[in-house]
Amino acid sequence: MEEAMVYRKGERPVAKVIRPYDADHPVASGIADGDHWMDAWLGQMCTPWDAITRKTGITRPRIEELNDDAEPTVDEIEKLAALWYTTPEGLRKSIDEANDAQ
Repeated sequence: MEEAMVYRKGERPVAKVIRPYDADHPVASGIADGDHWMDAWLGQMCTPWDAITRKTGITRPRIEELNDDAEPTVDEIEKLAALWYTTPEGLRKSIDEANDAQ
């Protein structure tokens, strides 16, 4: 697994592990229980919509569209994967699994 450094003002850098999405990933259980992919990631990673907008540049209306089953672009997947410390391929896999479960 890869590491990414997280910097907070006035604190030492914290290494965060980039975790690939697989059946053992905490988000996978939410998706298996029928959660929408966005809800599963938001719930597990505790990410408010305002933080997504601020950290990724994805607008609030677009986040709402994604939450209403709009198909994310490759660029959006890359930005969200970086935010949630996973791989773009893993995030795409979670989206596909959630869509298949519907």
